[in-house]
Amino acid sequence: MRHRQSRLQKNVGLPKLANNRGAALVIVLFLMVIFLFLSDIFVLMTLHERNMADVERESAKAFYAAQGGAQSGLNGLDNLINNFLNNTIASSNPSSVIGYTTGRVNSGDGIGWLAYSVRNNNVPVLTQNGDQAEYSANGTAGDNTYQYKIVMMEKSDPVTVTPDVWDFPYNYRIESAGTTGTTSASGEVLLSGDFTIRVQRDNFAKYSLFTNRQTLPGGTINVWFTNMTSFAGPVHTNSRFNFALNPSGRFDDIIQQFEQTARFYNNGSSILLDADFNGTRDVPVFNNTFTRNAGTVTLSSSSQQTDMENQAKGGQTFSSNGIYVPNSGGTLTGGIYVRGDATVNMSLDGNNNAVYTVNQSGTIKTITVDRSSHTTTVVDSQTNTYNGAPDGVDGVGTIIYSTGSITGLGGTVQRDTQMTVASASDMVITNNVVYQDYTPGSGTPGTAGYVPPTAAGTTNLLGLVSWAGNVRIATSAPNNISVHSTILARQGVFQVDNYNSGAPRGTATLLGGIISNDYGAFGTFNGATGQQVSGYGRNFIYDERMEVGNAPPYFPSLNTFIAFTNGIADKIVWQEGGI
Repeated sequence: MRHRQSRLQKNVGLPKLANNRGAALVIVLFLMVIFLFLSDIFVLMTLHERNMADVERESAKAFYAAQGGAQSGLNGLDNLINNFLNNTIASSNPSSVIGYTTGRVNSGDGIGWLAYSVRNNNVPVLTQNGDQAEYSANGTAGDNTYQYKIVMMEKSDPVTVTPDVWDFPYNYRIESAGTTGTTSASGEVLLSGDFTIRVQRDNFAKYSLFTNRQTLPGGTINVWFTNMTSFAGPVHTNSRFNFALNPSGRFDDIIQQFEQTARFYNNGSSILLDADFNGTRDVPVFNNTFTRNAGTVTLSSSSQQTDMENQAKGGQTFSSNGIYVPNSGGTLTGGIYVRGDATVNMSLDGNNNAVYTVNQSGTIKTITVDRSSHTTTVVDSQTNTYNGAPDGVDGVGTIIYSTGSITGLGGTVQRDTQMTVASASDMVITNNVVYQDYTPGSGTPGTAGYVPPTAAGTTNLLGLVSWAGNVRIATSAPNNISVHSTILARQGVFQVDNYNSGAPRGTATLLGGIISNDYGAFGTFNGATGQQVSGYGRNFIYDERMEVGNAPPYFPSLNTFIAFTNGIADKIVWQEGGI
């Protein structure tokens, strides 16, 4: 009985084990369903995150494309004004420029003037839309594209600054949209700002070198460009250039000559070639274009000399030699007018005011210009203080004019002063002539690592003009002299006295430009080695402020006009979207 009972008890427990196994199977299946569900969620989340990343990446690409379009729009705006417009104005008949511009200024129609005058190959490129002028373009940035539109509106009515000088103020905005090459993602950028277009007669001050003939006075002795020659700005001659040695100078801007052939030294047996170089013997370095058979440019006129003299005289007449500061009722009416020969020294007083000491045969006047109080004090046998500055009739800038020669010149141009010193005859530089504000150079001119001086970003500016004589560096001037000025000798040259005798005097550094009838000599060199033998080596540094429309006050101008702006990128407001 015990045995049967034991077997029965064992049989009774079998169904319970089977139920446990079934429950486990259900749990496993349930967990598998959960894991599969979670896996699906994970896959979906991964796909979603990848899609979101793709969207963000494509949106970023579209945004960067829009940024590229905005920058292209800024470049395009600069091209419209400083290339298309300037080329149109420069190539137009001057009387047409005066007539059309004056008419639009008088009617206050800056947009109409702009839409008509901005042309490419004489075809207008702007669309006038009411009181706006518009221009659109597109481009690519990698696999992406952008489209931009430039919209220009009048900021205020155009104005006449002085005769033959007009200002046209504008506001602008650049609307740029970028799209990707693979999706429909897009981005938008809006730039806005303002600028002023100035239209004025072109000026001789723009040249780093201009000559009627590339010879010494008399036209028989050629002056050579050598390895000591370097010009950063435009160069022009109404004859032909002469190149010697390898290298035969360095020219960073356009260089133009009237003749079809240039002269090359050719080891002392000079030849004429319609070429940029003479084998490996005479090889100038042109970093821009060398144009032969270019047109001639007339070197100013006697009427401009009369205008300059009248600016200094201030409407008064002086019959005897002397130093005059024209005035009326306690206010200056002209500049500083010298009848006869004199020396001029420029300096600063303890209050940083400009001081001009003028000496004529022992008679001395000291003229101090206080621009903060807008007064001028004149000291000779007595002291008088006047309202205003000796800035000429038109108030453009300080003008000193001598009816004779300026037999001695040197000193410092005060940092807030723009001025021209002119003489009817010779002008002799006896000391350094420097700007108060400028960045000095470093190193040795003509050697690797040399950094030239610059006046970029400064206000002080000087022009030296000799109408019927020469501008000369005196024998008594210091070695390694510095002259900061744009120099014009209408009938003469800028040269060094006794350039072909004595020991070498180092380097003459000119920060400015030269405009002259002939090309004055500065020194002599060994034709075989290129080594300096006497006089100064030339270190002519172009004042790049002149290439963007700046010029000394009352400086002689060309017959043609230019149009330009320097302020497109000065004050930009940027925003994403908002188009």
